[in-house]
Parts: sequence; structure tokens; C-alpha cells
Amino acid sequence: MPPRQPRPPGAEPTSFPDLSASVGDRIKDLRTQRGLSLTALAAATRLGKGTLSELERGQRNPTLDTLFAITTALSVPLGDLLVATSGDLGPGRPPGPQAHGQNIDAELIGRWTEPAELVEVYRMTVGQGRRQSPGHTAGVIESITVVSGEVAVGPTDDPAHLTSGQSHTFPGDQDHVYEGLAHHSTTVLVMRYPLTPETTGDHHE
Repeated sequence: MPPRQPRPPGAEPTSFPDLSASVGDRIKDLRTQRGLSLTALAAATRLGKGTLSELERGQRNPTLDTLFAITTALSVPLGDLLVATSGDLGPGRPPGPQAHGQNIDAELIGRWTEPAELVEVYRMTVGQGRRQSPGHTAGVIESITVVSGEVAVGPTDDPAHLTSGQSHTFPGDQDHVYEGLAHHSTTVLVMRYPLTPETTGDHHE
């Protein structure tokens, strides 16, 4: 992934119309399957009803924090929103679906099931700055390896300081932090979701 270029203060993340449309369709499908109204999902995610409506119509570019809030409320992996039709990921394939946050760019590069869990692998760029992440779906485990750069990652009250070649595993269902300590850090993030009816019934390998 190329180095992330800083955005001017207040600027919106780069727009990806195709992703916005496909993510919007997935949000609506998953919400409908669970019998949730927009009002109920707004309350669960603490996002505005108007914001969710625009996301479902593909009229708003979703940020990484917004996607995590929605997937946590719906009890599904992040990849269930990013992978809309085909989960063909790997060598020789086009770049995987991407999500962008305040100081993080993440690209989904692998997704598969194991006997007791669903595994998602992301190539992730961490820019300077601190991102506070609320806990995700119950039982999620995150493992991060720093390819280059320097980051502080892990539980909010006790993040691990990592440099190139170092790894750290921590509970993703607790509040945690991603802090870039270098101008640009490249990492690989593995997210492991325990298998549930949601993760087994609606994911794409």
C-alpha cells in the first residue's frame, strides 16, 4: 500500500463510489435480515438516522470507525461489509476492498474459516496520531505485526510499543488504541472472530 498522504484539517476521506454503494447495500441487507429499523440501528451504533440512511443509499463514504460501529451492532465481521459479492482475494487478484479512518488505511487481503473461527487479514497503514477504538464483537482477537515503522497498539490502558518485526495479540472486544509513532508505519492485522450463526451464514471465502 502506498504511503498515506495527509489530508487537510476537516477534509473528508477519499471517496470510493463503488465501495460506498456496495457497503450501503450490505448494511441494508444485514439490517433487514435482523429485523432492525434504521432507528434501532442508529441507537445501537450511536450514529444519526440520517447518516445511516445516506450510507444505505450509497450517498456517504463510510469511514473505518463507522464501519466498525455498524458491524459491532450487527454482530458480523468487518469483511461482511467490505466484501459485497465475491471474496476472491489473493495473488494475481486486484487490490482488496479498502477502508479508511482518521490515521489508518486498511486493505482486506485474505479471509477464510477455520474450525472455530473466521479469520480476516488486513494490510494496514498507520499514520501519526492516536485512534481510539471501542471494543468489537464479543470474542474477537486481534494480532498485529509491524512491517516497518513504529506503533503503540493494544488495550487503552496498556498498549504495546512495537517496532519493525514485532507482533502483539490482544482482545479486540475491549476498548483499544492504535497510535502511529512514526510518520508512516506499515503493518499486517489479523482479526479472528469466533464462529457464530452470523459469521458462518453470511460470509464469503
